[in-house]
Amino acid sequence: MPLKATNFIKNRKEVVAITFDRIHHILWYTIECYQLLKKDKTTYSKSWVKNNTTHHFEDYLKMELVDKYLIPKKEFISKRISQLEQINFSYETQKRYTDIHDGKEKSDKIDIYINKLGLQNEWNEQDENIYFVIECKRINTLSDCKDYIMDVEKYVDRKHINHRLPFEGQLAFIENGQLEDEKVADEINTRLKSSGKINTIQYLQLLQLHNSFQSSYTSIHKRNLEKKDRFSIFHLLFDYSGIVVN
Repeated sequence: MPLKATNFIKNRKEVVAITFDRIHHILWYTIECYQLLKKDKTTYSKSWVKNNTTHHFEDYLKMELVDKYLIPKKEFISKRISQLEQINFSYETQKRYTDIHDGKEKSDKIDIYINKLGLQNEWNEQDENIYFVIECKRINTLSDCKDYIMDVEKYVDRKHINHRLPFEGQLAFIENGQLEDEKVADEINTRLKSSGKINTIQYLQLLQLHNSFQSSYTSIHKRNLEKKDRFSIFHLLFDYSGIVVN
């Protein structure tokens, strides 16, 4: 193998390792905010949201997480890693992608959009074009995992106009106290195994991202694009059964 190609592979491995470390901190912080939310004994009423807002309840949950915790508590993450002092959290940000099935350019509405990751030098990209996303879904029954899997399909099928990191995020608001995260993870794996659209290299496996949180997982897939690039998804399965009320 030519020396230049060897150096390129080595450098990319280093860049991916640095990026993974940065994403790991972000996921740790997201879990920390979830635990703060639980400590505050915060509850969200489905009937109140229906009667007093025009938001879908899933959107309301993610907006509350961003507005009440991820944005105002950022000192927790900046103290942990100085490179994320400028980190930015928002929701329903739109980015462009090309649909590989019909070739049309479309808008990708991102549930939780996270940028200012301080990785522009590593990826040789504009800072604004480097971002990490977390897609959110409510889960009341195991059948809701069908919608959860649809976000995986988006990850594998969409050819994004701007740079895309080899890491993606998904968050489940599990509202049914009888649904343990292991059951949800098993159901997601069952659906991945039966999917003809998703090329999975590694099914959901436990990955501890926070010392006091045991419901985080990772999976590895290939994008359905020319290069068939591999990417990882980090899955956060949050127990919202005591947070969501009627």
